[in-house]
Amino acid sequence: MLIPGWLRKALPRPRTPWDWVLLVASTMAGVGMLPFLGLIAARLFSPDSNLILIWANAYTFWIYLPAYPVAVAALALRRWMAGGLAVVVVAFHFAWVLPDYRPAESIPAEARSAPRLRLMTANVFYENPDESGIADEVLDVDPDVLFFQEFNRDIGEALEANGAAARLPFRQAARGKGYNIAIYSKFPFEDIVVLPAGSRGLIRATVRVEGIEVVLYDVHPSSPSPGETGEDWNAEWKAITAMLNGAPGPLIVAGDFNMNQHHRWYRKLKDQGLDNCHEERGRGNATTWPKNRKLRPIRIDQVFHSAGVVCLSIREGEGEGSDHRPLIAELAILP
Repeated sequence: MLIPGWLRKALPRPRTPWDWVLLVASTMAGVGMLPFLGLIAARLFSPDSNLILIWANAYTFWIYLPAYPVAVAALALRRWMAGGLAVVVVAFHFAWVLPDYRPAESIPAEARSAPRLRLMTANVFYENPDESGIADEVLDVDPDVLFFQEFNRDIGEALEANGAAARLPFRQAARGKGYNIAIYSKFPFEDIVVLPAGSRGLIRATVRVEGIEVVLYDVHPSSPSPGETGEDWNAEWKAITAMLNGAPGPLIVAGDFNMNQHHRWYRKLKDQGLDNCHEERGRGNATTWPKNRKLRPIRIDQVFHSAGVVCLSIREGEGEGSDHRPLIAELAILP
């Protein structure tokens, strides 16, 4: 087969054993970039369409990191093909990760004097051997509204035992497929309803904060777990985003989302006009799960809100005994 002259000149011509080592290594490095390029193409043209792509997107920050040393080494050694492929991967990764490091947005003057709502949301973990630690953390935080995921009788009894429940006299729990959720509140509920959203459902409640009506959504959709196709996860988020689209505000949506900023449904929520507290406060790189496990940490617990709400601060708690860190958000409710 005849090779065009321009390509023949571009191809390396190994003359020494070291040249051969470099050729084999650069070829392997270039081939190693192909799966990353495949994941990038899938994210662009078929995002989150199956379980593998859902997990790959969830770990966007971590899985593309090998491309950086490959790009540096290949370019330094003038291995242009491998270097070029690695640079493409690095460019996409950089574009996807960089927004997590944007500075905090300015807080409007009217938000500093507006009525406030302190929200705490916590996945207590169904295998938690002792929920008293989380119950004591609730007592210390003293939230106005408390969302639970993987709620159970033990955490309810722990809140009763330490006096935290007395501060949050209004409450509602709901059963879901395998897991329960609950809302505790200092404010009386104007209405509260358990809504179907796939296999688990969610709780929607309305409260008044100094006369201003605020709608709350406690969500915990299915996890994209091994052995599943991801269809349930996508179906639940399709139902949730449809429910929230155009919903009257101000509203607050929080809980264990089982997704992060690299999934299409996260972007869908933002396209529908909801803001994320971590991004708003310049903490997009924060992580909440898994805690004390071998997997690299990511942020799958979220607090979103509509116009009419400003996030003044958000932080991660301890969540003793859980594999999640709870979130504590201070929210201004604009008149």
